[in-house]
Amino acid sequence: MSTRHPLPRQWLVIAPRTPDPLAAAARMPRGSGILIVDACLARADRVTLRRIARRRGLLVVEDDGDRVARVHSMRELRRAGSRRTKWIFLSPLFPTASHPGAAPLPLMRAATLARLAAVPVVALGGMRARRFARVHRLGFAGWAGIDAYAGKGRAVRRAPA
Repeated sequence: MSTRHPLPRQWLVIAPRTPDPLAAAARMPRGSGILIVDACLARADRVTLRRIARRRGLLVVEDDGDRVARVHSMRELRRAGSRRTKWIFLSPLFPTASHPGAAPLPLMRAATLARLAAVPVVALGGMRARRFARVHRLGFAGWAGIDAYAGKGRAVRRAPA
């Protein structure tokens, strides 16, 4: 983890279904993170996103499987650990529109996985600031979402400390 960019508490996930990702990025609180999955941004949009991130002090990372890994099970957690992943995004903690019908992890199982990880774990899947307030003491370093940051004029709330 870089000393220049400690792990952000809040993350915007930019995926193929993220509505207006550049506008959502521009509304992110200073010091937040942006996770790009599935190489879903055009080159011109990536340039614009990097410019927004620089202006707002945002950390932008790609889901490359090396530095960052999305984990859904113990097997995937072990695989991420063997690759020496720096951050883990554990999901889904709650029902989410991005994976309709996917059963969320029981919270105590998610807490166990978060505590077994040797690196910081970010809660993902149906997350919002209020839900993070409920689960952060279970071992999560931060939270990430798509819908929590989407929508015109939606104000982005700061997560509890």
